[in-house]
Amino acid sequence: MRKVTSLLLASSLLMGSASMVYAETAPLSATPNEHSHMKKRPHGAPEMMLMKGIVLTDAQKQQIHSILVEGRKNLTHPSKADRQAAFDLITAEKFDAAKAQSLADSHAALDTQRMVNRLETDSKIYNLLTADQKKQYQANYEKMKSFKHPAPDAAPQQD
Repeated sequence: MRKVTSLLLASSLLMGSASMVYAETAPLSATPNEHSHMKKRPHGAPEMMLMKGIVLTDAQKQQIHSILVEGRKNLTHPSKADRQAAFDLITAEKFDAAKAQSLADSHAALDTQRMVNRLETDSKIYNLLTADQKKQYQANYEKMKSFKHPAPDAAPQQD
């Protein structure tokens, strides 16, 4: 009995040490949020980053909610016909550049309208803020600029 117990103990120790050798270990300093490609960038929409740390009153929260709901009502999406046309262009035997250009132009107009709508909504929200809140908003903007990739320089002019 003693030999069986010691044999079981020895084999369990051997198996435990063998599994530790083959176990995949992660570096101790790495946490799930610390990946080299992330570079401590802020997460979330830029509009939300600008509002970070700004304490709103209940009335301001309600007004902002109303502005966002109103902004969503004015939001336009590509029509089913446009989506079908895009699908048809992709799956066609031969690519039709003229149809693709026409579709791209109509989508560009929708994108322009969406951008104008978003800027109007953001402006309405900004104008609800008090002077101190606007200072915090400006400070958040300056902080956020450091996280953005710099804009590419303008192309050199040809002489």
